[in-house]
Amino acid sequence: MKTLSGDTVQPAFEGWERNPDGTYSMWFGYFNRNWAQELNIAVGPDNNIQPGGPDRGQPEFFQTGERNRRQMFAFKVVVPANWPKDGDLVWTLTTNGSTLKAFASLRPDYMVDVNVISANRGAQRDTDPVNKNAPPTIIEAPKDQTVPIGTPLALRMAVTDDGNPQPRREFDRGVDGTTPLKQLLRVSWFQWRGPGRVKFDPESVPITNAAGVNSREGGSATTTATFDKPGKYVLMAYAEDMSLFTPHSLTVTVTDR
Repeated sequence: MKTLSGDTVQPAFEGWERNPDGTYSMWFGYFNRNWAQELNIAVGPDNNIQPGGPDRGQPEFFQTGERNRRQMFAFKVVVPANWPKDGDLVWTLTTNGSTLKAFASLRPDYMVDVNVISANRGAQRDTDPVNKNAPPTIIEAPKDQTVPIGTPLALRMAVTDDGNPQPRREFDRGVDGTTPLKQLLRVSWFQWRGPGRVKFDPESVPITNAAGVNSREGGSATTTATFDKPGKYVLMAYAEDMSLFTPHSLTVTVTDR
């Protein structure tokens, strides 16, 4: 049975990566058990990551809906090279009166790499395993800015990619013969923080080249964001190639005209 509201948001530890400089990245995500209730939990006693917090870059706005309520590998927290092997980095989240925690550690069985991240974010497989996939590169992105309430804000990103992974087989195409959005190079937008609600039109945009054709090698994508309350918002964009992703965030200050 679907729970529309009143249930919890489960913080999740997805795994850790060793960085080239010797530090470690602890990956987190979450699962909103509510199908209709979007929650806004400010950083503080009800939404904190320790040690080093309470603010370690975690979201305050928790998405819902079939596509968005499970956010895997949503963000990472970098810890130093001398992080204790038995030390925990703990994300504590209180929603609808219940407190849940995610414990991140350097346990060997939680080590992840690009293949694990790719599989869990929807690629599942690459039809051309000979070609190594690299995440998209963002070459142009919107900067922090201010906008009056109710005014649509255009958000344009330019992205390049290596063209991998290869498209899936023909039977994976949509009923109209087109390639599904999830198999295209694209930019997906999410509200990360903010006092109100942000509407993106659309939420996910395929990359098109100068001729306006969907391109797996690169181009640009534009969406608009509209805000329903004044205040400071953090928006998160993922440039995705159906396998790997590159994040970009910006802060938008919305004024009451």
